[in-house]
Amino acid sequence: MQHRALHTPAMNAQPLYLHNGSAQRLDLDAAQRLRIERKDLPERRIPLHHVSRIVCSSTLDISARALMACMKSGIPLAVVDPKGETLGWCLGARRKETSMRQLLTHALDDQAWPTHYADWLAQQHAATAAQTLLLCGVPTTDAARHNPRAALCNAHFVKHQQGCAQQVDALALLAQHELAAQLTQATCAPELLAWHRPGLNLIEDLGRVIGLHAHTDLHHAPLLPEADKLTPWAVRHYERHTAHWQQRIGQLMYAFEQFLRSHWL
Repeated sequence: MQHRALHTPAMNAQPLYLHNGSAQRLDLDAAQRLRIERKDLPERRIPLHHVSRIVCSSTLDISARALMACMKSGIPLAVVDPKGETLGWCLGARRKETSMRQLLTHALDDQAWPTHYADWLAQQHAATAAQTLLLCGVPTTDAARHNPRAALCNAHFVKHQQGCAQQVDALALLAQHELAAQLTQATCAPELLAWHRPGLNLIEDLGRVIGLHAHTDLHHAPLLPEADKLTPWAVRHYERHTAHWQQRIGQLMYAFEQFLRSHWL
């Protein structure tokens, strides 16, 4: 595993400057928030996870419990003189990774990633397949569990005397595009999502999982469009069921984040 940098701040944390204002004392309240007492002004209370670092004056009265909380949370504290020159630092433990980008970065650096990821992905695919087979009324035989796409396409043909593979793929591709956009937004690092490691493509892997849900939407559709009308039909169909797709994508995103947290937080 590669060495991890110390004091990695949360993505939404901001510096706290207490060196040139009215702050007189820094303490910690019962809810584990930093409590800032200010001269002639109401006090402020700030959750620790909202703070990336603290810059304070040498005259600020800092309680021991506030200092210990900052050290345990990995919040570095710099003390400056009236001229703004640094007198010293107080550095605590490494802050735990909290954003999906940080979690994914450290997960991909771990030699155990391929094993953990393969197991989790197989479980997600199996669970989604089982749910889709159930909703489409397809028996969950060993063959269906091994190749749910084939079982679902065959069931659709038996029911409607029409193939559905192209239509399913068109709908699944739109879901994959939305999934990719949400993953990119969540990580702010598209380079982590595909080919960060040889053979790795999270967008395709998770896209195949989310794409199984297209069978649920189409299994009861008696008439599907021909190939020359496929794209506009898929867009209209997807937009009509946007809420369902957002829920499905949200659930998969949540499951992926929990997977990362269970191993690398």
